[in-house]
Amino acid sequence: MSQSARLRVWGAWLGSLAVTVGLFAWLLADTDVAGLAALARQAGPGPLVAFAALMAASILVRAARFRVLLGPTVPLSLLAGITMVRNLFVDLLPARAGELSFVYLLTTRAARPVEEALATIVLCVLLDVIALAPLLLLAVLAIGGAVASMKVLVVGSIALAALAYLALRLAAPVSLRAARLAERRAPGRIARLAPRLRLLADSLATARTSRRLLPAFVLSVLLRVCKYGSVYCLMLAVLTPLGYTVSRLAVVPVFVAAVSAEIAAALPLHGLGGFGTYETAWTLTFSRLGFPRDHAIASGVLGHLFGQLAEYIVGAVALVWIMRPAARRAAG
Repeated sequence: MSQSARLRVWGAWLGSLAVTVGLFAWLLADTDVAGLAALARQAGPGPLVAFAALMAASILVRAARFRVLLGPTVPLSLLAGITMVRNLFVDLLPARAGELSFVYLLTTRAARPVEEALATIVLCVLLDVIALAPLLLLAVLAIGGAVASMKVLVVGSIALAALAYLALRLAAPVSLRAARLAERRAPGRIARLAPRLRLLADSLATARTSRRLLPAFVLSVLLRVCKYGSVYCLMLAVLTPLGYTVSRLAVVPVFVAAVSAEIAAALPLHGLGGFGTYETAWTLTFSRLGFPRDHAIASGVLGHLFGQLAEYIVGAVALVWIMRPAARRAAG
């Protein structure tokens, strides 16, 4: 790696660190940190168990969706392990760059073509966006549309879902067109990409014409339900010592706050591991929906911390399992 490239990498990490420190300094300026630690120790055990169960379910549903798109040749157990590692790196890296860990592991551990892995990731990301729109619309309708920012959020999500659906329809033709242009007009180095672009177009087209998209979309909706259900259980666990119960903590505000925080944490400019940006977006949204600011801060900070620790531990164990020598020999 050249010196300029190293400087860019270090600059990006230092920038993320600065964002995290700055946002946490603002969030915790008037917060009792010792009180947060005490609240963490008193988290409700029942909701924590429900969180773990829904987290496990979301891993299995995501792995099942990968299997639907890839076909039955890759074992579900391997896909589940790859999913856990993918979740780890998506949490750590900005702008969903962690999705590339799926491509690497699928090609090195399951011996599948790079183009097929890329096509699967493209389809999954687009299906996730499309599946989110109806859930957000139902959430805003349940809130009553009284908060103007919620209207902006749902309009934006519907527009994004429409663009994702259009991209889903055009991904294969655009890839094929790019391959033809590379063959005819591009210089030699770029022209060598043409066969890979053709294979990518074939993989995308096969997924569409083989009737895999409908079951994959159903699994995408189920995945959203499991994911945000686990977030709800986690927030309920954190807020139980403050007197919150299922009847007091409505599902819809938690869902809307989680979506806002997730979008903020996925932006290119974000804190390390999403810390700082996630908590800030959560606090602003949750408090705007009528919850006390100190409760919003506590749930955002502790909920995100517990969730990330669970993802890191599970992902690290899965990474060790997948990268063990026996797995490498089997893949080879």
